Amino acid sequence: MKLINKYLNGNVTVTLFDNGTKIQEWDDNEGAHPDYPNSMDIKITNYCNAGCSYCHEKSTINGKHADLEYLLTILKDLPKGTELAIGGGNPLDHPKLLEFLIECKTIGIIPNLTINYKHISPVYLTFKQEYVNLLNKLLNQQLIYGLGIYIPDDFEDYVINQFDKKDNIVYHVIAGVNELSILSKIKESPVKKCLILGYKQYGRGETYYSEEVKNCLEDWSCNLGQYIKKIHLSFDNLSLKQLNIKQYLTDEEWDRFYCGTDGAFTMYIDAVEQKYAMSSTNPNKYDLVGDIKSIFSNINSQIKQ
Repeated sequence: MKLINKYLNGNVTVTLFDNGTKIQEWDDNEGAHPDYPNSMDIKITNYCNAGCSYCHEKSTINGKHADLEYLLTILKDLPKGTELAIGGGNPLDHPKLLEFLIECKTIGIIPNLTINYKHISPVYLTFKQEYVNLLNKLLNQQLIYGLGIYIPDDFEDYVINQFDKKDNIVYHVIAGVNELSILSKIKESPVKKCLILGYKQYGRGETYYSEEVKNCLEDWSCNLGQYIKKIHLSFDNLSLKQLNIKQYLTDEEWDRFYCGTDGAFTMYIDAVEQKYAMSSTNPNKYDLVGDIKSIFSNINSQIKQ
């Protein structure tokens, strides 16, 4: 592993490596007291033409773009090395995406981008070659560090061959939408990293939820063990809970890899509506005003109540 950055956030030492590993260390006697989020999920647009029936953000072709200049006034005081997970909507359609990412690099923030397979696979009407060209530019110029691609069960690996750099591509799947068997395909894929997302019964995901989704989630929870430690898997906090991932790990492994509950080191910003919250599905959302240290303090204090 190659060291990317190491910095102090409050009394928490954060170390980042080039394979995506993040280590957070603090004195057990003091407990963790970060001043800023170590990573943030940020929605920069609600425009998307993919029309996914389970989209928890309810993105549509009528969705609006965020004011990224205003967003940067909030982010500018973050410690160098802070990670952003940028999504939408389709972030590739934001007209100011490139300028925003250049500024992020200038101030030392590490952006990662999440997109939909439907926008880069030629078999879909939503495909645009300009999306692929832009992504290659962002990857080659290191304007994004990681590229997350949400994939359907019938994904094809040839789509990835459109990219010059593949080392930091991560497949995203949604438990309950994707079948568990997709992991068998990923196991044989040139992309060796997969992020498993929990099912968000929120937005259009609320009406999409069904007995079939429930049974699919149960299959994931009961049978995921056959893939643990055989594929480079990571999980969001929702999937950790829904799939009971702790059952597959020793206490030592859990303590090593668990990055804390929502709001402990992370937060969510809806830059379109200029709101922030503990997570994208948390109903308690606040106006995005003030400095980022105060904003995060408000989020972080809620988990201590």
